[in-house]
Amino acid sequence: MAQLQRDVTVTDVAAQLGLPKSSVSRTLSMMAEYGFLDRDPVTRAYRPGGLIMEASYHFRASHGTVSLLEEEVARLVADTGHTGYVDVLDGAESLVLHMRIGTAGTLQAYTPAGTRAPAYASSMGRALLARLDDARIMQLVDARLEHSTGSAPTSRRELLATMARVRADGWDVSRGEWVPNVGGISAAVLDGDTGQIFGIGIALPASELRDQAATRYGAAVRDAAMRVGRRTGDPYWLRFSDPAA
Repeated sequence: MAQLQRDVTVTDVAAQLGLPKSSVSRTLSMMAEYGFLDRDPVTRAYRPGGLIMEASYHFRASHGTVSLLEEEVARLVADTGHTGYVDVLDGAESLVLHMRIGTAGTLQAYTPAGTRAPAYASSMGRALLARLDDARIMQLVDARLEHSTGSAPTSRRELLATMARVRADGWDVSRGEWVPNVGGISAAVLDGDTGQIFGIGIALPASELRDQAATRYGAAVRDAAMRVGRRTGDPYWLRFSDPAA
């Protein structure tokens, strides 16, 4: 249902799971009987039932997008050893909401909650911006591009090309663009209830972000954002498919 963004039929489920229609029909009917599903009397397709909707309500009440992202940051820090962050897009800037210090090596990035940075100038900011349409992005950052440093985009054309790549890949990388010698890997999630865009990412020495490492960390951060996005109903992550696959 999440992937198709509609009610599902017996045929849909049978095709997806590779099961006989007779078995699927019996199982769906039983799920409807116990309240997990409802069946449309006209189309005969199934949708989430009252039991699932009630459980979803209680889940959303106790698990906001930020708290879910903080849980994923803890997992990323444990898995990678590098400092993790949750940011929010605030106008043309990324604002740090949460930082969790890493454990790997002697050099750890330290950017405490409340720190701001131009969104175009880091992986975190660009991941956040990529969730907006191009026209809105240019309204926010056009005048700032002349101050770009390092490998950050320096023109409208370059920025929009970067946005297209981030949307396709689901994550972005930076290498010492805003904070010298510090790199980052980031992705973003839209909170459907508030309309706010939150970012999740890790920071590490830029020298450690060679291509293979960047790809590996990028997949880890992307998957963390995807898990949150799919749990909270973010349309981007519900539709997302890995271009590498």
